[in-house]
Amino acid sequence: MTSARQPVVDAHLDIAWNVLKGRDYDLTAAEIRSREGASATTRCMVTLPELERGDVAVAFATLYTGTNSYDSDGAGIYKTAPDVDARRQLDVYLGWEAEGKVRIVRDRGALDAHLDAWAGDGKLGLVVLIEGGDSITSPDHLPEWWEAGVRIIGPAWSATRYCGGTRRPGGITPLGAELVAGMCELGFVLDASHLAEEAFWDAIELGPGRMIATHSNVRTLVPGGRLITGDRQLSDDMIRAIGEHDGVIGLNLFNGFLVAHWEAAIVGKLIPHLLAGPPAVGDANDVTLDAVRAHASHIAGLIGWDRVGIGSDLDGGLGVDETPAELESAADLRRIGEVAPPEARAGVLGENWLRFLQGALPA
Repeated sequence: MTSARQPVVDAHLDIAWNVLKGRDYDLTAAEIRSREGASATTRCMVTLPELERGDVAVAFATLYTGTNSYDSDGAGIYKTAPDVDARRQLDVYLGWEAEGKVRIVRDRGALDAHLDAWAGDGKLGLVVLIEGGDSITSPDHLPEWWEAGVRIIGPAWSATRYCGGTRRPGGITPLGAELVAGMCELGFVLDASHLAEEAFWDAIELGPGRMIATHSNVRTLVPGGRLITGDRQLSDDMIRAIGEHDGVIGLNLFNGFLVAHWEAAIVGKLIPHLLAGPPAVGDANDVTLDAVRAHASHIAGLIGWDRVGIGSDLDGGLGVDETPAELESAADLRRIGEVAPPEARAGVLGENWLRFLQGALPA
């Protein structure tokens, strides 16, 4: 990389999911907020202009199929066709690439070339991430997703045919063991963020190859077993295991994962919304970057600052009212550097993820 410009990496954004729901990522966040008005349940923070203003050089862009319901207790079928949903999202990224809006990063050479070009043009690079293994019809289809450009897979969001996931406990199934083995063989990175704890440790035992958590925080600080947090937080032992596998953990910027008391506040807003329409915006937000600092420092104390990054999830059903008060849009992501010691800030903002990608992407 030839520029002194500091690249920011966000390891978790649901970009295509939002585009297909109708958000125009060519606009600014302010323009979208004005367009959506009071009817929006979340006030937009992420668009291409906001990411460029925030010096976001690379984003892990999801193919999100987590809302597809897998009937693991019954016939073992899906209510919709998640592979179709994921391919529609992939088409968004491929279309943008064809239009010259983004560059999809598939290998180390492409990453180096992108970073050199980004120093001049600020164009976003995308590493494609499957969030929820629902979209992989069988392990036999992994080569197709690899050829399509996917490089990271989170086998679960909630339960899938492969394993337990968020709020749906369970280990890795026999088919899931085939999936993990196939991922290792091809070179996919395993994203542990939504794995049920039993599935997490099963994956460790199977030998997952490269493992990361793109958007997870600390269970010691915000316990699981709650309505919002569920089992999404990482235990100290899980954090250590990711470090031992040369992984990086992305800090999730959702208030409900940052402070324990915030759940009562959001539930209080959510229930009236379900009954009578959207909540009023502008309510006091007492969550600040101090909460992010606490999670970052805890992770760093266990596995080092070189394994801490950003995985904001800022467009994953969140908005400006559900994230720390200092953040108005993705353009403010560089402020996450403030939570780290000066010598660690460049790493947390992006260099730790870039180092990981240099080791994990194919040559």
